[in-house]
Amino acid sequence: MKKPTIMIKIKVLYTIVFISLIFSCKSGKIESENTYEIINSITKSEGNKKTKIYYKTTSSKYDGVQIANFLNKNTVQFNLCAPSFDRNIAELTQKEINLLKEKFKDVNSKKFDFSKIKNREEFTKRKTNSTVHISEPIKFRNGEFAIYYSEGRYGGEFTLLKIEKSNWKKVCSSMVWIE
Repeated sequence: MKKPTIMIKIKVLYTIVFISLIFSCKSGKIESENTYEIINSITKSEGNKKTKIYYKTTSSKYDGVQIANFLNKNTVQFNLCAPSFDRNIAELTQKEINLLKEKFKDVNSKKFDFSKIKNREEFTKRKTNSTVHISEPIKFRNGEFAIYYSEGRYGGEFTLLKIEKSNWKKVCSSMVWIE
């Protein structure tokens, strides 16, 4: 009578392992609809035929440094390049920088779900000198602003976005490093 009990335990164990695999595979893709809203806006407005976005987000591999470690007052000086009418709103406070640092600590490399992307031609699976790697965008200021990190062969930068009439518009980019 012990054999059926062992078989039941094995079946339950296999079921648990199988379900765990399904959920772990699913978590390898970006699930947030907010992310796709932003990605679809920026690829529509800033399409560049020479530059393609890599099909996975970045958590930054530049010298093994996490994106969160790049955030400081000097690397997010959006007020210096924003249009004059946006300079005040483009300046990030130290509190906002600290909040963004915490959020970027949780950023990992994930695949984009192409069923949710409208401009698929802007993406590639090939890494070339013109391939750009971007992070998952982080919303802040009650969802009115977002920031993402991007890096290519010759440098990395943060880009500040603002929502206007349900589209995300680039306010400014601020260089983090240059090679």
